[in-house]
Amino acid sequence: MDIRFPSHVSMAPLIAPENAWPLWAVMIVGVAICIYLEQTRKWAAKTSGPILALIGGMLLSNGKILPIAAPSYDLVEDYLVPVAIPLLLFRANLVKIVRETGSMFLCFHVASLGTVLGAFLAALLFRGSFPRVPEVTGVMTGSYIGGGVNFVAIKNSYNVSADLTNPLLVADNFIMAGMFAVLFVISASRFFLSRFAHPHTHDSNSDRVQELAARYWQRKEIALLDIAKALAIAFAVAAVSMLLTRAIKSRIESKIIQSIFGNPYVLVTFFIVVVTTVFHRSMERIQGSEELGMYLLYLFFFVIGLRADLWQVVLNVPVLFGFCTVIAVTNLLVTLAVGKLLRLNLEELLLSVNATLGGAPSAAAMAISKGWSNLVLPGLLAGIWGYVIGTFVGIVIAEALLRML
Repeated sequence: MDIRFPSHVSMAPLIAPENAWPLWAVMIVGVAICIYLEQTRKWAAKTSGPILALIGGMLLSNGKILPIAAPSYDLVEDYLVPVAIPLLLFRANLVKIVRETGSMFLCFHVASLGTVLGAFLAALLFRGSFPRVPEVTGVMTGSYIGGGVNFVAIKNSYNVSADLTNPLLVADNFIMAGMFAVLFVISASRFFLSRFAHPHTHDSNSDRVQELAARYWQRKEIALLDIAKALAIAFAVAAVSMLLTRAIKSRIESKIIQSIFGNPYVLVTFFIVVVTTVFHRSMERIQGSEELGMYLLYLFFFVIGLRADLWQVVLNVPVLFGFCTVIAVTNLLVTLAVGKLLRLNLEELLLSVNATLGGAPSAAAMAISKGWSNLVLPGLLAGIWGYVIGTFVGIVIAEALLRML
């Protein structure tokens, strides 16, 4: 139940909404601190950068340092987020994904099916427990097929308030961390190893784990031309998508087509995937696009933290914690059950659950930490494919539930 406490907005913030320079300075410095802590402190890495950004933003706005609403926040949501999405999809070459993921491509879709079934179950179980259940379900469907990029895209598509998305992100990250621990336990469990094929487990060893980690996490070389190319392509894709969105909404009357194909984030995903597939050689040579895109997402998480009422976040966390748990657990159970029937490998099934819940980086990290050298690239590509389809599937689920509930 959405309970509201009396607001304390009568006190003016230290930095006024129209005072853009100090406002941007605090946001940029705040994001830098979150990234620094995540990469240098173990406790911060476990908490995750997006959660640190959310908490930092909430403390600053609820502590009356920064305003809860400002034109600068709108700029981040309206202009920088649509640019962040294509930047994060520069490696979404469909031909490479299908060709090199192998049987894990099937495993990933089994896990995605688990997310969809879990989303419907969670929506029915928690119907009426919090506002805008269909839209929130769509957000989590996209997030638990793709990742943060899909969470942001669907959240913006339906203008879901920060009072819901902030506790949702907190619950999401805690459940995700717990599920990752469960996946590692299952991967070493005699019970599951005796019932599933596990060819990659026999090949892993500690030396290979260290070698894989060193190779994957090494520093990248980024040139000025890389940044120029990445931003040029991202802005062009975002601009075309926004213009086409307006045309579709003004000329097509069907509400279903408008809500799905007239959605700018669906079009952004479609166009960048076309570009990355057709011009894959040129796109693969551009370094730094993922880092630029992730930085913009961190800035967005900081902004939605600034917009949130801390009381509402605290009150909504418990019910959303249960909501996310239902989706994540259903994903795992469906994946293992269907995987057993199809005689799929345990490692690929677990990595697919990881990729759906945490995205491409966490899937690659799990493969590296387990020494599954042949699954690092498939895990990464499967996670990228989740980014490609997550927004579309999440919006379809949200629209279906809007009509059902």
